[in-house]
Amino acid sequence: MKYLLWVVVIFSSCSEAGKKIETEILPEDLIGKTIEYRYGESVYHVTLDTDSTMHWEAMAGDEKGAFERETYFMEAIGDQKVFITWDEANGIGVSQVLDFKQGKVYNHLLQDRKLRNGHGAIRVLK
Repeated sequence: MKYLLWVVVIFSSCSEAGKKIETEILPEDLIGKTIEYRYGESVYHVTLDTDSTMHWEAMAGDEKGAFERETYFMEAIGDQKVFITWDEANGIGVSQVLDFKQGKVYNHLLQDRKLRNGHGAIRVLK
């Protein structure tokens, strides 16, 4: 019984030590990286080229093949979350919270004074 207790203590210690250490995501950490967005059947790749320019491409879904370069603003808002916003060439204003801890994106879109919102899944590809 005494040995069983030690085995439990040792395994508990090992599992604690092996836990992934989560660090804060800063906007500069994402420069040069591609973020994959999934909204149902639609998939987009957003690559942050510099601290103010990015490009996106629709990889699957109704807009497949669409590609644009945009200027964006981004800031960290805590707990592995960033806020990003840009104005697309087609006139859509995009505002998003990217929650890397949960792997979710929360959208607010503005076009022709009409608002839409939604959410999807995200992950960093490179």
